Amino acid sequence: MGRTVWTLRRRILVVGTLACLLLATVGISSPASARRDIVFQLFGSRTAGWGFTNTSLTRPGPTIEVWVGDNVTLNLTSLDGRTHTWFIDYDNNSQRDAVEPRSNPFGPSRTPVLWNFTVSNVTGTFRYRSDRGSDVNTMWGNITVSPEGTGSFLDLGVVVVGVIVLAIAVVAIIAFVARRSRSMPPPPPPEEDRPSP
Repeated sequence: MGRTVWTLRRRILVVGTLACLLLATVGISSPASARRDIVFQLFGSRTAGWGFTNTSLTRPGPTIEVWVGDNVTLNLTSLDGRTHTWFIDYDNNSQRDAVEPRSNPFGPSRTPVLWNFTVSNVTGTFRYRSDRGSDVNTMWGNITVSPEGTGSFLDLGVVVVGVIVLAIAVVAIIAFVARRSRSMPPPPPPEEDRPSP
């Protein structure tokens, strides 16, 4: 009976340990879902720069952080009565090139213009600008494009949970082995040491 219980406990421990390790591995290696829908409200002025509110304009403008594959909606408003367009200046040459995304013109009526784009597979930190004349030098900010699914709290949480599960599995194995070594009876003495009948 004792041997059957021992075998059953060992099998349960092995299956539990493998399940924990599998869970930890899956949790750490699973990519986060991409294609988030993100909305940024940006206000622009040739003299004051860009801001997320109409009272927070700065030069440079606020940093925008996105992932490759994100669906971004910009709500663009001109505060200076001029017409502007917003674009990502990948090569930092202060000119909009054909491969750089550019919004529709917005302003001068201060009516917001919505513009959508999907973040392309170009990672790094780039400038965003207005491409109207000297605006490129006064109306700019940074946009950081990270690889798909990185840098979120969920990713960090999954890694932390995986590490905790792995640590618990290791502690359980150590405790099991320590308990097993204490509960095993000593081996019988060799036959030559036994008293003769």
